[in-house]
Amino acid sequence: MGETRYLFEDVLENKLSIGAIDDKEIRIIKDQWDRVSKPIDSFGSLEDLHSKIAVIQGKDAPDLSHMRLIVCCGDHGIVEEGVSQAPQDVTRICATNIGKGLTTAGVMAKSLGIDVMAVDVGINCSQAVPNTLNRRVKYGTCNFLKQPAMTIEEFSRAVQVGMDLVKDSISEGYTVILMGEMGIGNTTSAAVMAGYLLDLNAEAVTGRGAGLDDEGLSRKRAVVSMALSKYSGLSPVEICANFGGLELAAMTGIVLGGGLYKVPIIIDGMLSQVSALVADRLLENAKDYLIPSHISKEPVALKLASKLKLPTVLEANMAVGEGAGAVMMAQLLKLTDVAFNDALKFGESGVEQYENYSKE
Repeated sequence: MGETRYLFEDVLENKLSIGAIDDKEIRIIKDQWDRVSKPIDSFGSLEDLHSKIAVIQGKDAPDLSHMRLIVCCGDHGIVEEGVSQAPQDVTRICATNIGKGLTTAGVMAKSLGIDVMAVDVGINCSQAVPNTLNRRVKYGTCNFLKQPAMTIEEFSRAVQVGMDLVKDSISEGYTVILMGEMGIGNTTSAAVMAGYLLDLNAEAVTGRGAGLDDEGLSRKRAVVSMALSKYSGLSPVEICANFGGLELAAMTGIVLGGGLYKVPIIIDGMLSQVSALVADRLLENAKDYLIPSHISKEPVALKLASKLKLPTVLEANMAVGEGAGAVMMAQLLKLTDVAFNDALKFGESGVEQYENYSKE
């Protein structure tokens, strides 16, 4: 598995495929949950996701022992239009701190034994960014109101970065990958992408991002509206090249890599959902290898979750980014795994085996 290197150009040329996850295989794994001394199906969707991870990994039970959070970082030229309250240089600063493991997602991950990797896919900085893996494709995207955010070739290179990150992680022994992002202005790019992908208007897809006031939100909606009126009939690749971000493209590559290399990917909020939807449009069944986490407070998040058929578990009105929701989901899965492995089984607890009537 670790020796195979899948190429994005083969995805574009329809030379690769991803097999769908068989619900019957999930059911076989989930049957083991019925032995745990508790009400049947009482862990709800956590039982399904726990079992799904095992199927993706090709195991009888999930292996959650080695997790890596990959945070893809990149800058956006659209910040010129005043769509963010923070200046572009914040991307570089935050990427450095993410690489140190000092941000919210980083300190949570560290407490759970999850390794953190910050990846510079497109930070607008002349120097190498400390504490990041340098996979820079370009010094940030262009202002998409003036010209395409990037070329199709640049988008393809960024996607390949993500695919290779999955391959390398597997080679290094990681069994589950979490993904997140950092990029000032990226919710604007993602909003436009979602608008094109879901055929929605600016009001339906545009939120406050990292905390815009009413004036800033109005300005951001106007930018998204102008972008959504520029073209019609774009392919997913053209949507990404015209309006996307390099870090969003890398996350698309991580999703593709999850399906191709057969490793579960725990996604974060709206930004990773958009990247996941692009991946699934490019390669059927890519979304089958994803584990959802939280629903962000961006207005389009619920529609993306519905389109992906990935119901989220955490509903806490979050908008942290950096993979924080994915880390929280990892903790829930770890606790779920403890119950699966260590709790008393029927026959050991003094309680007779419950019947699972949902199978009938």
